[in-house]
Amino acid sequence: MIRLVLLLLGADFIRRNWHALAVAGLAWGTIGVSLVIDALDGVLNFPLTLFGYLLLLESLLTLWVANSGMGAQKTLRYAKGGVFLLIAVLVITQHQASNMALAMLFGIAFTIGGALQITSALVVRFPRWRMALLGGLVQIALAVFFFQPYPTHYKGTLPYCLGLGLMFGGWNMIWLALRSRMLPQQASAAILAERNSGDDRPFDAGLHDGAPDLQARLDTPAMPTPASASAAPMTVHVWTPAGSAKGPARRQPVIDRYIAAVDMQGVISTGHAALEIQPDLYISLYPAEEIDRSPDQFARLLRATADNDVKGRYLSDYRSEAAAWCESTEKIVFRDYRRAALDRFWQHYRQTEIYNLTYRNCSSTVAHALEAALEGVIGARDRHWFNAVRMMFTPEIWVASQIRKRAVTMAWTPGMVLDYARALRAVVHPRPLSWAASLQLAVRQSRRLRKAWRATRGQADADSSLVKKP
Repeated sequence: MIRLVLLLLGADFIRRNWHALAVAGLAWGTIGVSLVIDALDGVLNFPLTLFGYLLLLESLLTLWVANSGMGAQKTLRYAKGGVFLLIAVLVITQHQASNMALAMLFGIAFTIGGALQITSALVVRFPRWRMALLGGLVQIALAVFFFQPYPTHYKGTLPYCLGLGLMFGGWNMIWLALRSRMLPQQASAAILAERNSGDDRPFDAGLHDGAPDLQARLDTPAMPTPASASAAPMTVHVWTPAGSAKGPARRQPVIDRYIAAVDMQGVISTGHAALEIQPDLYISLYPAEEIDRSPDQFARLLRATADNDVKGRYLSDYRSEAAAWCESTEKIVFRDYRRAALDRFWQHYRQTEIYNLTYRNCSSTVAHALEAALEGVIGARDRHWFNAVRMMFTPEIWVASQIRKRAVTMAWTPGMVLDYARALRAVVHPRPLSWAASLQLAVRQSRRLRKAWRATRGQADADSSLVKKP
């Protein structure tokens, strides 16, 4: 989540406010260490009840505005609100069974997360998959710690979990703040996050052939500071697997949306994604020759290794692609973006004509292009550091970070790009999907309904009084 916040704020914003970022990281880390110590010594000073009521309020607000989301946003909002509500109730009850239930809940969550990360690392073999595998094993170890009662005896489960999160988050913020001071003016926030986190690269540095090196990217002239609404909107086109398959043989909602759909002939359709700015920019990556996607070959193609690299080709425009195939299933439009940054990304990216089904596909290409275009759009509007705090409490940032985390450790798919683009659009264009705007909309709707109900009731009372008169 911190990575996305910093990306939308931009490198210039981070450099100007590196001291605030460092102080916030130090404060988070200090509080985290205190919570861990408090959880381990058997005597809790952490105000669990107050935290429970705050969490209860946040969960109720999230559930209240959850219906304003779209697709996975709505689902993740309901899931987040429901889980937080359950945790809040368990915290407030302050019962021994509640503490044990919390420990089991955290243990199950870490077990599932670790197992998914380990499985995807072993199957996909994306770059730095060994580090991801190690991270999954650490999550499993933490799950075992939560399941057994020693030394916290379940009572310190919540403070211990919060403390670990604050410690790692604080260290990450301090590291980013110190790194931002040493980066040259030409560097972007994407480079900063890449150096720190080691996840997938916005410009695909380190590809097997022809990838631009880091120094070349740093030497590229900086993009213009202002981020205003551009003359032409930027559109993300998504062909979902179910929407682009010719008559799916069976309906599997989650698999059809995020992975693949199977048509009547047994051919697998994975969908497609592209990005367009009319009239002169179109980003759409395809394999130069059709890949065999039959079920017996599909498992082998999931590995993001060099032996699965094939020659790629970039299509010229949306009209010709839609005419040759079909219209895109969904269109997500952005008014504010940085055209210079997007052009710089595209200039470097298109030099490498490689397609890999899980590592460098149409969806990952669009996701990286979208991040390049949106870097710094929020920071350019308002240069106050409070923007970072505000965005961290925006539900769409949490939604986008969860989608990106799954995509990075597994593979970008058209369904993930669709939900990722929707979440980022809700942050960049906050009306009407942001948390604050959704809350205001819900309040206004409640007032209108209450006013209409009062008017109806008043009319009914007036009619009743007329009937009763002799």
